Amino acid sequence: MRILALNTGLFPDQATLDAALRSLPAEHNLRRLDTPGRDAGDEAWDEVLRAILASDLIVTT
Repeated sequence: MRILALNTGLFPDQATLDAALRSLPAEHNLRRLDTPGRDAGDEAWDEVLRAILASDLIVTT
């Protein structure tokens, strides 16, 4: 399964979420991506969109 961990900075318990993602079985493909900042250009947001579309599951952290 292709899993995208989209780091939004919205959750105060980031350490627990990170630990859970690290414990995923090796057969899963985990990609981590930081949400672009407010001043990011279209290319940065296009990268996020491409990652979302290519994923089977999205986890916001």
